Amino acid sequence: MSDENLLRLLAAFDSSEEAEALMNVLRNAGIVVRDTRVEDDEDLTTALEENPVDLVLTKHELPYLTAKQAIEIVTRTGRDIPVVVVIPEGDTTDGDEILQLGARDTVTQNQPDRLRLVVTRELEALNDRRALRRCEKLLHETEKRARDLIDSSRDAIAYVHEGMHIYANKAYLDMFSLEDAEDVEGIPIMDMVSSEDSPKLKDFLRSYSKGQVNDHTLSIQGKNAEGSAFQITMEFSPASMDGEVCTQIIIRDQANNKELEKKLNVLSQQDLLTGLYNRKYLIEQLDLLIARAMDGESRGTLFLIQLDKYDEIKDAHGIAGSDLLLSDVATLLKEKLSHLGILAHFDGPVYALLVQKTDAKKSEQIADGLCKLINDHISDVGKQTVTTTASVGISLVNETTKRASDTVAHAERGCQNAFRDGGNRFSLYTPAIEDLEENEQLSHRAAQITAALKNNRFRLLFQPVVSLHGEPGEHYEILARMLDEDNSEIAPQDFIPAAEKSNLMGYIDRWVIANAMMLLSEREKQDVHSRFFIKISSGSLCDEEFLPWLNERLKSLRINADNLVFEIAEETALNFMKQAKATVEGLIQLRARSALENFGTEQNTFQALKHLKVNYIKIHGDLISTLATNIDNQEKVKSIAEHAAQQNMQTIAAFVEDANSLAVLWQCSVDFIQGYFLQQPDSEMSYDFEGSF
Repeated sequence: MSDENLLRLLAAFDSSEEAEALMNVLRNAGIVVRDTRVEDDEDLTTALEENPVDLVLTKHELPYLTAKQAIEIVTRTGRDIPVVVVIPEGDTTDGDEILQLGARDTVTQNQPDRLRLVVTRELEALNDRRALRRCEKLLHETEKRARDLIDSSRDAIAYVHEGMHIYANKAYLDMFSLEDAEDVEGIPIMDMVSSEDSPKLKDFLRSYSKGQVNDHTLSIQGKNAEGSAFQITMEFSPASMDGEVCTQIIIRDQANNKELEKKLNVLSQQDLLTGLYNRKYLIEQLDLLIARAMDGESRGTLFLIQLDKYDEIKDAHGIAGSDLLLSDVATLLKEKLSHLGILAHFDGPVYALLVQKTDAKKSEQIADGLCKLINDHISDVGKQTVTTTASVGISLVNETTKRASDTVAHAERGCQNAFRDGGNRFSLYTPAIEDLEENEQLSHRAAQITAALKNNRFRLLFQPVVSLHGEPGEHYEILARMLDEDNSEIAPQDFIPAAEKSNLMGYIDRWVIANAMMLLSEREKQDVHSRFFIKISSGSLCDEEFLPWLNERLKSLRINADNLVFEIAEETALNFMKQAKATVEGLIQLRARSALENFGTEQNTFQALKHLKVNYIKIHGDLISTLATNIDNQEKVKSIAEHAAQQNMQTIAAFVEDANSLAVLWQCSVDFIQGYFLQQPDSEMSYDFEGSF
């Protein structure tokens, strides 16, 4: 689970129904809510002291607590916790007054969309502030370590801001015959060079500040305090000192072999296969461009250029042949594009081009030219000729760009989009536009799901769940697949996320349960003892009509409810604990069974078991996949099995893929196994349970 999507909420409400309605709004928006409820100032103070809290959501007026009191209590803690106040519909309360008290925003009970947007915004802003504080702490620690290293360095090092010295180490002071650091503070850097080389240094600094130099070193005549001149080579790089943006100048110890140092510097920046810059150097230059862009001093574009047919060429011509292709294309790009900016071999069949002072229109023109350049080129690979095309991803760098990793990720998404559309084209990745397209895709998929439900375009698959201890009867996991208009199968990962976001999972649950129950009824009439494991989503948990509906289905089909096991994911149960507990208790009354699936990876693994009296624990696949080689996972699985046995629950190991895992599961006293080691999901229930082991 991503911490960025986790909301530890402190809710001050006197009505659990009102609070739960708002919690469900947030959960349906994909926010994982861990809420603590309070009703008065004492509860609020205690909760703030004892719990990590991301946001306080409070009603404007409670019998024993007002919004003003809540804000004051939060403020006294000195913690960075935003407060959002819920105002009753039609209330004439002055929202500005509440904001002046220190609340971040106000919403009314009947504004679910506004609540979702406000909480999402505040959670993102809070994560940003926390990240900033972590970065500031790391920066402070790093600057301290760097200062210690600088002071002990044999190289002469100084820091300059707007042409004036703000710090220098002892080696620098000695080089220029200065006594202590105070002697250099406030002295212009121009005073450290001979009068003959002053114009040279001035021109260099002007170009350097504009990002117009590729070589960040300058060889000139230095001048010490006594007026003596000597040859020095200055290396310039951006830096900060005590939070102030400045320039670092290093004058290397002359005892070093400068020719060797120069060669090593070139090698550290170069990709040996292609002769272009390497990925490390490109990322360094991208970081510098982003820093200038954030200060409003520059902007630019990162292009990722991915060869479309590389895998086919590698299969046909081998590694040596594909390396020849990479080298040849690199030569082509260097010949035609090096004047535009920094060209690098990024990874495998991917090159990168970093260009400054470009906008979206110019970037698209460059990308279009890139595609044509590679499409028209013929490479010699051994005694054969090879042609290929390229998918180009474009990511703009401007004042809103935060990290190099984000820029690279956006360019990679652009490459993927271009390749998905057939290759030999470019795609400019714009996050805001991508979000709109994602919403359009969600609407399309939701309409597709609705049509599939209406036209009965779902089908069931079955995967055996086998007892390791000879428990009689057939046990099957029931799985669902959706069919499109052409009756082609759509995998769960392609429709379930959209169904969850569109609040359609409850309807899918009912379709699966109804059809599974009809099958179970038929098997009972044939005197075949079967038990079905059926997943239910948060949509069903939060549906007050689910249990009555299930009861009516059981009565009409007259089946044995004990042969139905309804599975709730552990994360879903923790997020909807009240509803999960009510559902499990309701299933017990109906004489049906329940299971907690994907169990064992959440924090406080056994917390849910204190409230949910389930019959089965299905252990998370992440614990099973490396079970044979991971001692920690073996101990955890064994602990889960022992704990479940003490609670009179049976355990199921999901995603069992090999015999080695099976041997360990025997030793851990797990009761059932399920996975491709036994059988992949099938349209028929034909597994031989008696001949399994």
